[in-house]
Order: sequence, then structure tokens, then C-alpha cells
Amino acid sequence: MMGKLFRFIIINFDHFLSKIQGVKIFTDNPECILRYKLVRKKSKTFVELHLWNEHLPQIPSEGIDLFWGKRFQRLFFNSLKELLDFVERSSFSDVEWFMGEIAFFFKNQDKVVRFLKKLGFMVYPIEGRNIFQRFFIFLKNGYSFCLIYAYNPNSLRGKDFFSRKRYQLWIEKDKIRSVYEEAKKVYKT
Repeated sequence: MMGKLFRFIIINFDHFLSKIQGVKIFTDNPECILRYKLVRKKSKTFVELHLWNEHLPQIPSEGIDLFWGKRFQRLFFNSLKELLDFVERSSFSDVEWFMGEIAFFFKNQDKVVRFLKKLGFMVYPIEGRNIFQRFFIFLKNGYSFCLIYAYNPNSLRGKDFFSRKRYQLWIEKDKIRSVYEEAKKVYKT
């Protein structure tokens, strides 16, 4: 009972936070797993990627298998392409960069980082330079862990909160199209 209540609170807080932070939905496609936020810093504008938690495929109680992995990759590549098409038709079509932030809660993160780099993402670890930044990162990681618990609790199996590391991902708009075309060949999306 407490677990359901906690999930309910986290999910509603996530909806509230997304709304006040300006995270937007760009499609009604139920298979899209991305949302976006337009960010302007100094004279630059970029698209910040956000996972659409409600649309992420649920991890079965037995854990991830190849079928799940292939499905997630197909959804991710198609969502990225759909977002790119949306941006190119929008008033902010001159945006050149897409970025996102992600936390991993497992020990062997090198394989995932190498995979992301192979896809064309630039991957930067986020590390606080002082105690306040490190505490803020700790809070963000705690919130990410709560989101995973609320939306996809089976995915916490084998995860270790204290092995967490947060990364910032960047990819150029032109690279997204080439990555999508390559993925289409490999995964027959």
C-alpha cells in the first residue's frame, strides 16, 4: 500500500515538475519515448531531451532480454527521428544541438558509455566541483532513482544507488539523421 502511494506521489510530482520546467510533448504517438525542452543560454538555443517515462517499455520481472533491448532501441531511434522531424518543421529549426542528462545505477557503466559514443553522442561525466554541487547531483540522482521506482520498478533489480554516476549527453542535429539511417539498416525499424 505504501509503495503504491509513494509511486502515485512521485508520478504526480514528475508531471508537475515537467509542466513548470517547460518539458513538452511533440507527438501523440504512443511509441514515442522522448519529450523535449527548448533551452536558451546566452546566444545559443538547444533541445534538451527528456524520457517520456509513461511510454518506456516495462521491464519484465525476469529482467531484460534481447527482445526488450531491441524494442527499446527501435523506440529510441524512432523517437529521436520523430523529434528531429518536429524540430525541423518548428520555429526553432536552426537548433544545432540536442542534449540530455542521464544517471546510471550500476557498476560497469563503461559499456553503455562506449555504446552511446558509438551512436555519435558526446558523453561527459557530471561531477561536482564543491560540496554544494555534489549535494545537488546527489539529490538529482535520488530523484532519478525515485522515478525509476515509480515508473518501472523491475528495472531497479541489480541496481546500486551508491554506484550511480550522472552523465551529460550531446549530439549534433546532423548526426541524429545519420545515426537513425544506420539504425534503420541494423534494426530494420
